[in-house]
Amino acid sequence: MKSRITTTLSLMPLIVALAACGPSREEREAAARAAAQAAVEREAAEQLAGYRQALADDNVELAAAYGELIQARYGHTQAARELGEDFAAIREQAEQHKRARYLQSLWTYQTAPMGGGQQRTASLYSEELHGRRLRLVLRDHSEWGRSTFLLPPVDLFVCTGTCRVQIRFDEGPTRPFEATKADSKENPGLFIEDMRGFVTGLMAADRVTIEVPTTDGSQVYGFEVGGYDPERFAAGQ
Repeated sequence: MKSRITTTLSLMPLIVALAACGPSREEREAAARAAAQAAVEREAAEQLAGYRQALADDNVELAAAYGELIQARYGHTQAARELGEDFAAIREQAEQHKRARYLQSLWTYQTAPMGGGQQRTASLYSEELHGRRLRLVLRDHSEWGRSTFLLPPVDLFVCTGTCRVQIRFDEGPTRPFEATKADSKENPGLFIEDMRGFVTGLMAADRVTIEVPTTDGSQVYGFEVGGYDPERFAAGQ
């Protein structure tokens, strides 16, 4: 027993010396922080690789999503620094793409039999006004030719013979267009006579406002037309 105690006591200086040679608490904490930062840097680098691949694939919306994640979660990493000032332009492009897709989704293209012939239509709804929306329709019928008209949810328009509607393309001047009301009770649409002039203005605009005579007086309806696709209209789908 005495020999064991003696041996242990003789080893104490060695144990103390070894402990003194190990890393301090501050050093261990610093090493842990460095390891954690290295892991974060690796994760950020993976996201940056995804960002660059999305750009190579010309997918700016996905690239913007990667970039925003890097900035939000890995803002103090090398990957965030490598995004650079160019990322602001990428994000702007992504917003433009998203807006374009939204505008395109507002339009509906169809082909259907009608009145003994075939018709192709492109249509979209106006913004809501007093609980109502008008439907703007561009039509190409095999027998009746091309026409443009507004369809209300109820018999709304007041137009005897020929009347005028006031149309504005974007921030341009308001222009008068002659219009006639269909005599159908089922579809009491209001036809814009100068389809060519109207479509020419529409194709160059993002927004069209149309002031129409109604049973509630003159009313102005707005249409977000920037997503119109003439090729889809021609194809009817």
